[in-house]
Amino acid sequence: MLASGLAVTAQSHAAVSITQGKTIIPAGNATSDQDLTVRNNKLAFSLAVGSAPPWGVARGCIVDIANVKKDGSLSNDRVAFADFIPNNWSSWPNTYQNVEIIKDSKDEAIVKITRDFGKMVISTVYSLASESDLIHVKTTMTNEGEAVADLLSGYTLWPDGGYKFAVPGYADKDEALVENPIADRFVGYGADWAIALHAPYMTELKYKSRDLYAKHTLKKSQSMSFEGDYQVLASGDLSPVVKAEIERKNLQAGTLTGSVKTKNGKSVDQPAVVVLKDDVPYIWVIGENGQYNLDLPVGDYQVYAAGKGYSDSTKHDISIKKNESQTLSFADLLAPGKVNIKVTDAQKKSALDAKIQIEKGNKPLIEFFGAKTFFTELDSVGQATFTLAPGDYQLKVSSGDDFLAKPVLLDASIVPNKTTNLAGEIPVSTYPTQQGWYAGDLHHHADVLEGSTSPEYLVRSQLAAGLSVTFVSDHDSTKNNAAIKALSDKRGVPFIPSIEISASWGHFNAYPIEIGAQLSVDPGVDDIHSILKDARRMGATVVASNHPYIPYGYLSSLAKNTAPGGFDSSIDLIEINSAVDYKKAVEKARQLWSEGLPYYYTAGSDTHDVWNQTTGLNRMFVYTGSKPNAEAFAQAMKNGRSYASFGPIIYPQNVMFGDTLKLAENQPQSISFDLLSVNGLKSVQLIGNDGVISERTLSGEKASVVFDVPQKSGWVSLVVEDNQEHKAFSNPIWLKMVDKTQF
Repeated sequence: MLASGLAVTAQSHAAVSITQGKTIIPAGNATSDQDLTVRNNKLAFSLAVGSAPPWGVARGCIVDIANVKKDGSLSNDRVAFADFIPNNWSSWPNTYQNVEIIKDSKDEAIVKITRDFGKMVISTVYSLASESDLIHVKTTMTNEGEAVADLLSGYTLWPDGGYKFAVPGYADKDEALVENPIADRFVGYGADWAIALHAPYMTELKYKSRDLYAKHTLKKSQSMSFEGDYQVLASGDLSPVVKAEIERKNLQAGTLTGSVKTKNGKSVDQPAVVVLKDDVPYIWVIGENGQYNLDLPVGDYQVYAAGKGYSDSTKHDISIKKNESQTLSFADLLAPGKVNIKVTDAQKKSALDAKIQIEKGNKPLIEFFGAKTFFTELDSVGQATFTLAPGDYQLKVSSGDDFLAKPVLLDASIVPNKTTNLAGEIPVSTYPTQQGWYAGDLHHHADVLEGSTSPEYLVRSQLAAGLSVTFVSDHDSTKNNAAIKALSDKRGVPFIPSIEISASWGHFNAYPIEIGAQLSVDPGVDDIHSILKDARRMGATVVASNHPYIPYGYLSSLAKNTAPGGFDSSIDLIEINSAVDYKKAVEKARQLWSEGLPYYYTAGSDTHDVWNQTTGLNRMFVYTGSKPNAEAFAQAMKNGRSYASFGPIIYPQNVMFGDTLKLAENQPQSISFDLLSVNGLKSVQLIGNDGVISERTLSGEKASVVFDVPQKSGWVSLVVEDNQEHKAFSNPIWLKMVDKTQF
């Protein structure tokens, strides 16, 4: 429902305007004629009124934000979505949304969206003033039902790619209680943009600060309000973020200014000055022509200068005083150097795809100034050339790390304006493809929505991880499948095209799908039966229930009776997802096996960013005998001829996983396996219907084991653990008691 005095007029972009229809934001997701876009001379944002937001969340949220570039045009869309979340996940399910234009003038635009969430009414007011870089949001929750305790409510900001500057002090936390934070904001950024979510109500964070919540209770008929701001900037200079904090909190402040030069006296063109508070990164400013200027709240800080590829300056202690300006200049930066590295297989002497990480040495805080992780090239296998700040480094070089080979460490001293040549030989311990086993990370994203990995780097990362097939599963999108197939074909590597169908009550990887196939269902409104039917229409041999026990996982939703359509038995696979606790998924699969139901494992890392996450952290090893195409690989998965692993390798010797071993009374049978771990083997368990049947302590990198199987119908599977506590979980070998005449 849209109530408005909306008038679409030609006016200066310095004024505020509201337009209805498909968004004017390039690459935006608001494509319905009902959607609204609000704009001034600093930014534009679009509200999904008719369009389906990502992940099946409720309509009525921000799905597009753009900054205005120097030439007055709009940038590409910078966000996947930004919304008010009523309880740790989207305001789905809801039954209505009302949209009201409260104000539409050249000075200010105000839009109010009201929707329900169970017995709650949630109204969010979006305000944008002329000349402002702040989208102000105020949400009121009113409980029209019984009292509800321990709600997690607040605003989210999920950038479209780019980098993340977490709530200061919580950079390494996926989720955390937030006590007395240095600052109450999260920033997504790139070299030419930044968006900050200011969240003064915040007491908890989730998803690496992209969700900022407060835990609270709502009694019957009680209301509670939340306020925040989305600040939109046209560069990676974050000084306006702290300036907005100063104004919002009415803080006393002073100014820091100065110049940034190299040891040779040359100005650093676009320097950064990074400010730490209590040794925690707080803010940075990007200067111009060697100069910088930054307002800071009164207090004590540590400060250093940096530049793209440059070494960091010496760190200085400063004290900002009220209304005072002080000068601090830096003149000790070193110009960038280069590294050229060649990586080979120590045994075969052939070039290897590899990942190179900085173990010791300069790791730039500002990620568009320099990476911490690099990959060898696709065309020049085993070769990588990249820029590093001068200094001493230890580089970790890996290929199939933790699975096929141990990494090697290389020491390097980088000199300004010179190239350092390095060579790394990787001691590969095993070659699974030679024994018919092909490995894939079967949950991996490219650059759709919050993913930040291009097709090229997805392939580079997956090959460096020692994977023998490539795979992508973007949210509700197949846009990268053709490009990844072309890159994989060029390297002669099988590609498994997938899609992660993403409803608010469950995510599902379907594969292989036809290149170019498009999703036709709406995960925000359609039920499980429609979703699975559409997956099969696109060509899927298997459909996996991803992270099934997270709050919005399919099996969790079934338990809460919130999955539209209930249970559909045509699901094929249950995921062991390395990003979340997977114990319940393992237990559920075993329970189903005990009922004689062949729901097999799948596994994946859920990587979105190959530079800051680990591709192939876990993976499926699939037996196909010879190099498979996508259909053969998926069919082997459907047949259970596979195992999930975080490191250990399993080679069955006489019975394959997924197969049925026929047993006759008084005729004992055994199953045998060769096991391997580059980290050293610790133990192996034989699991069956009633739990652990047998357990062996192991040592060394390799072992051969033989187990007698129970003389009864059911199943057995392996759990192998190495000295790093990394495990492998096999699919079952089915046991069937038969009459001797059936042999």
